[in-house]
Parts: sequence; structure tokens; C-alpha cells
Amino acid sequence: MPPKAAKKGSAKKPNASGASAVGKNWEAGLSRAPFEEESWQACVSLVVGRSPEEEKLTQALSVAAQKPQRKLFSFLTWESTVAKIHELGNPKAKRPDEAPMFYEVTEPAKVLLDAGDEIPCDLMANILKFQLLQIKANDQQRREASRLRRRRQTLILPLSTRTKEGLKDDVEPPKYIDDEPEDGPQHYILLLGFFQPHLIRALDALGVHVANVIQLCSEHTQTSEEQQEESPFGGNEQTTSPVLDSAEVHGRAELDLFWSSLRPVLDSGPPQSKLHDVVQLSYTAPDLSSHTQNPDAELEIGNQIFEGVANLIYDCLNWRLQHQHYLDNMELFSVPTVVVMDAEPAEVVPTPLPVTHAPRRNLCERKLHQTKVNFSIIRLLCMFDTRLGQSL
Repeated sequence: MPPKAAKKGSAKKPNASGASAVGKNWEAGLSRAPFEEESWQACVSLVVGRSPEEEKLTQALSVAAQKPQRKLFSFLTWESTVAKIHELGNPKAKRPDEAPMFYEVTEPAKVLLDAGDEIPCDLMANILKFQLLQIKANDQQRREASRLRRRRQTLILPLSTRTKEGLKDDVEPPKYIDDEPEDGPQHYILLLGFFQPHLIRALDALGVHVANVIQLCSEHTQTSEEQQEESPFGGNEQTTSPVLDSAEVHGRAELDLFWSSLRPVLDSGPPQSKLHDVVQLSYTAPDLSSHTQNPDAELEIGNQIFEGVANLIYDCLNWRLQHQHYLDNMELFSVPTVVVMDAEPAEVVPTPLPVTHAPRRNLCERKLHQTKVNFSIIRLLCMFDTRLGQSL
């Protein structure tokens, strides 16, 4: 009996060390895993409402995302992330036969959620990268399957079979809007429901670079603010405001903290960091307050928001291309500068006084006056000589 107990104790120690080693391996592997490659680029955008009322617009956007509209777009929401954590984070639960790589990152997150604690920013960044790698793998598989299907349609089946009988074995793919630019990235990803301001910097440290931060605004909210500013009372009248519960107060505080800390976080990167390339955009959506009870109207507004946000991302990509074209064709020339050295003081040469020439008229007058004076002197001398001779 004692030897068996010793064997059990000795067996537990290697397992514990092995588990910690495995944990370190997957964490280091997730950190080093490349998200973007030369052959596969992604545009990641963070969509956040300006206020809790406008954050409801992201819910309409997520409803529209459930219906496949654009083939190259994927969504990651807070709700789907929590569901993924509960699905894969329980070590006692039965996992799928083919568990995704780095699924271990969900286990510590589930422990925190079960305890009622918030997920730290660094851990949430790892969970998002884990899901982003899944989106990348699925998109690459879809592209490979599409390539093989086109090849099989073109090479294997004869032309008569393709045109007359059709492809009975193939399932017709869904129809997409297909408005993505041809020179854009391979995939677009929208993050919804994440309000941690330092999440962008944590993702950047893991090799996931957020391209845009899009602020969702509502026409109803802007109209109300303009009416308050144009009020004859100057906005000082007492109005009855609805009582907010603790969840709404917490949500408003989260959004205020996010928008107030966003710019300092982006400016905190080193000079060559891609945090300085993050673009802040804004999109004004239609009023959703009157359509909250109508699912069809909410879906329609969600489709409008999806289209507006997508076009805004396309425009930003075009602006980036134009700016990059400007940088590639810009030529800088170095302008020489004069450097003054400390030399011996130069000899001071006195400057001659300027010679002023009198006008010609004045010179003639002076000569005439001098002649008159000389003639008067000669005349006086002659008179003196005459008087002297008479006296002798």
C-alpha cells in the first residue's frame, strides 16, 4: 500500500509540470502565430456606439450580420465570444472531435466569468486573436474549396454536360452583394461590443492591427442635442430625466472611459508603431427608437448600417492607397545650409566720407564773387601807391 501511494504522488508531479508546460506552449504559440500574411490580409474595425442608446445600433448591425450578405465580412461580438468561452472553456465538458488550435485560452476566461469577474484586457486580446485565427482558417478553406470547385467545373466536366445537364451534385452558393474593392484585403472583420480602450494596444502587441475605430451615432440623438442647444432657455431649464439602473450607469461609464482614453492610447505607441495608423471614423445611422418592437424594421435599419459602415471602410481603404501613393512618389531634397565658423576678426577699413559736389550754378557764383574781391584789392593798392607818390 505505501509504495502504491508513493507512485500516485510521484505520478502527479510530472502531470502538474507537464500541464504547466503545455499551458506555456499554447500561450507562446498563440502569441507567435501570424495573423496576416503576404497572401492573406485582413481589415479589422472596432465599431462602438457613442452612448448607450447608440450602442443599440450595434445590435441591429449584428442582427443584419446573421443573414449572409457580404462574402468577405465576418463579425465578432461580445455575446458570441462569451458563448465560445462557455463552449470550450470547461475542461470537464466534452469538446468537439476537432477542437480548434489554442482553445485552452478560453479556460481561464471561463473561470473568471463563473466567478463574476471581468476578463482582463490582455486575456481578452488573446481570446480575440484565437477567434480571428479561426476566421482566417475558415476563409482560406473556403477559398481553396472554391478554387477546386471551379477547377473541377472547368476541367473535368465536358462543355455539353455543364450547359445542358448542369451540376446536380454541387449546392448552389448563396448570393452575395459582392461590392468589395478588388485591390482591398482578403477579409473584413468587425468587432462589436468591446469597450476596453487598451484592447487595441494589446491586440497590436499580438500582431493584430486594428485599422479603424468607427463611432456609431444616431440621427435622433443628434437632433435632440441640437434642439437643446437652440432652446430659448439656453439649456438651463429643468427637465425630468429618466432614472437609470445600475447596468445603464455602468454602460455609460464604460463608453465615456473608452472614448476619453482612445486618443491617449493611440498616441502612446512608439514612433514606428501601427497604433498611429488607426483611423477614427464616424457613421450616423437612422433613428432606431421607433422600430425596437418591429423585427423587420430593425433588420432593415441593420442592413442600412451594414451598408454604410462597409462603404465607409472602402472609402478609408481608398484614402490609405492615395496616401501611400503620395509617400511612394514623394521626393525629398536636402537644402545646404551655411555654417558660420569662428574666424579672426577682419581688419576694419575706414569708410571715406562722401564728396558732395555743389551744383554748377553755385560754383559760378562763387568764382564771380572771388573775382570781384580780387579787383577791389588791386584798386586799393593803386590808390595807395598814388597817394604815396604825391606825398614824396
